[in-house]
Amino acid sequence: MNHINYEKWMLYATDSLDEETRSQYENHLYSCDHCLELYLKAVEEAESQMPVLTNPTGFTDSIMKEIGCVQEKKQNKVKPRKNLRRQTLVHYTIAAAMTLVLMSTGIFSQLTSTISTFENTAAEQEQSVINDWLNKTESITEKIDDNLREGNKHE
Repeated sequence: MNHINYEKWMLYATDSLDEETRSQYENHLYSCDHCLELYLKAVEEAESQMPVLTNPTGFTDSIMKEIGCVQEKKQNKVKPRKNLRRQTLVHYTIAAAMTLVLMSTGIFSQLTSTISTFENTAAEQEQSVINDWLNKTESITEKIDDNLREGNKHE
């Protein structure tokens, strides 16, 4: 098994590698205990080289204050929602009006007659296809019967 050296694990721990290489290294960690140990050492060393916060609570407070400012800006930008029931009622009213208009102009009756004509045509075509197939099947079976009868006569 090929092991990855410590220097490369340091690059990984400091996020200095491209995504493809990082993915390969991560997959390698699943199967190699030796490299896992090197990786853990590299993480510890990279962590020790990080700057130390002198006032961690002050840092946390400043971050939380920034988050609060961002959330306030987002809340100010949010538009008030329309009344959902009113919107629903308007949509139903429009749908009902369109239905009445289409019924009064006769479009629905034309549509149903067109569909029934199409269905009748399709049914006729389907019956003719089935009839043709049955006729061919019948003629084939008749030929087989004739051949069998002629074969019995010759014996």
